[in-house]
Amino acid sequence: MWSIIVSLGLVSIVSAEYFQCDSNEIDKTRNALKNPSRLWPNTQIYYHLSSELSDEEKSNVRRALTLFSEQTCLKFLEVEESSPLHYVYYKKSPKRCATYVGYIPMFRPHVVHLTEGCLNHTGPIQHETLHVLGLYHEQSRQDRDQHVFIDWANIERKKWNNFAIVKGTTSYGVPYDFDSIMHYRKNAFAKNDSIPTIYAKVNGKPVEREMGQRLAPSEGDLIKIRKMYNC
Repeated sequence: MWSIIVSLGLVSIVSAEYFQCDSNEIDKTRNALKNPSRLWPNTQIYYHLSSELSDEEKSNVRRALTLFSEQTCLKFLEVEESSPLHYVYYKKSPKRCATYVGYIPMFRPHVVHLTEGCLNHTGPIQHETLHVLGLYHEQSRQDRDQHVFIDWANIERKKWNNFAIVKGTTSYGVPYDFDSIMHYRKNAFAKNDSIPTIYAKVNGKPVEREMGQRLAPSEGDLIKIRKMYNC
């Protein structure tokens, strides 16, 4: 049902209703880009909303971005499609919520694909925007095996790549965050949805607990952004 593609930093969740599902991963020391060339060069980030979006969907995107302006030093400024500036382009997609991770100069504009399911809530929009800003998924941190167990037996082999640890990032000193908006749910990609694919590790033993949410960025998510952009 779900498929994830990671190529040149693209994180793609192929789904008709992303708000009910989960996403993907990448990391070296944690889950945030540390290469300065992959971070947006200014704290003012430009964006454009596709004409395909309804007034309500446009309002949801604007509200989602307002949180970053209020909670970090980043400011999002809306521009026309014809703008020569390098901007983020939020557009509607029939099947996937997806974008590339971090600043990529060759991609002008930097497209964020959003299904109607994603556009109905600010959380999934903020999740994709955090990818744009440079965050991968929390459970892809290089130290994730110190914090969670992965039940590989409950995951189809062709989907194992969704749980890969990818190198090249940093946590900026932020502790592992089960409440991150960038974390998978406990039963992400499960063969048997009633059994977790991810367990918390407590005293070396697997413990079932809730994890991952798509309501809003956690304080840990925001701290990483502030540190990444020297807020």
